[in-house]
Amino acid sequence: MKYPDLQEYAMAYLARYSNTEKGLIRVLKAKLRRWAAKAEQGGIDQSEIDERLRQGLQQIPQIIAKVKKIGIIDDHIFTEYKINSLIRSGRSQKVIQNKLLQKGVAFDVIQSVLDQYRDIDTELLAALVYARKRRLGPFRRVDREVGDELKQKEQSSFARGGFSFVMVDKVLSMEQAEAEETIQRLRSL
Repeated sequence: MKYPDLQEYAMAYLARYSNTEKGLIRVLKAKLRRWAAKAEQGGIDQSEIDERLRQGLQQIPQIIAKVKKIGIIDDHIFTEYKINSLIRSGRSQKVIQNKLLQKGVAFDVIQSVLDQYRDIDTELLAALVYARKRRLGPFRRVDREVGDELKQKEQSSFARGGFSFVMVDKVLSMEQAEAEETIQRLRSL
């Protein structure tokens, strides 16, 4: 059973996928765990497996430092890219923050990047995209009767998506043409 070259594996992984520092650490540790499981099945002595795992775990901080130094991993750039992508796909800032925290991005990095987006009405853009994807509010089918029950369902859907009541009210009061125009205007900023 060949021991993995973690440096090479990290470079190949980062050539295909963008990731955070903590995300790369998780990937490298998972690679080591898979190797250890295969080595154990292959009959390699447990003490040798433990020693190789220890060496691999000691290598990880050096690998992380190297890829950060050459600029392959930058949590700030990753966060900017991810926030822009998630806003355009209709995610609220609360959902975006939670997704990035799960990926291992520091809270202060997330907040500093989100603060850049506060001037532009990104929450409105995200809510409109969310409504269009789910055919809510101005994008609902024209044959559906608009009643209190339907409005309640739509408001609940927006709430589950992390949008504030004020934002939901603003989106639900728009006409389809106005909503489409607003999406185009905000995407061009």
